[in-house]
Amino acid sequence: MKYLLQHSRLQNLIQYRNGYLILASISLVLNMLLVLVLFVFIGHERIVVVPPTVEKSFWVTSAKVSPEYLSEMSLFFANLRLNVTASSATTQRELLLRFIAPKNYNEIKTELLNEAEILKKNHITTAFFPVNVDVDTKKLIARITGDLQSTVGDSHLPSERVTYQISYIYSGGRLFVVAFEEAKSHA
Repeated sequence: MKYLLQHSRLQNLIQYRNGYLILASISLVLNMLLVLVLFVFIGHERIVVVPPTVEKSFWVTSAKVSPEYLSEMSLFFANLRLNVTASSATTQRELLLRFIAPKNYNEIKTELLNEAEILKKNHITTAFFPVNVDVDTKKLIARITGDLQSTVGDSHLPSERVTYQISYIYSGGRLFVVAFEEAKSHA
């Protein structure tokens, strides 16, 4: 009798063990499949970033950005840099400096401080009206063409058609400005 009871209990334990082994095996296979899927999709995720104003939909991945995103951000930076008064220069400079590449930070900060000093000294106000934005997502360069209107004191200067080039680096899911300068004319 004891033998039959022990044999019965042993059979139940073996069935439980086999059931748990099957569950563990299925779990192991599913985990391996999950790891495989993760390796396949690493680097293919898109991060949705929203600039202050959105005109078009865009996307970014871990390695590149859409032309629409580069265009939108370039318009935002051009607005910060070129639509400025003596009183707004400090606020706009500080906001723009948040997006400057670390290796170019001091150089661009000095340039912006000099511009602010000239604006205050000469009572200059500038307004930039973009007409066209050309972007190169492979080189991370945007060229913005528009009309720049300046006011010195109470005198309005004639509008001038200018093109600015903004160069970027894309690192860690963030777009950083490397250079923001007037483009040389091709005349």
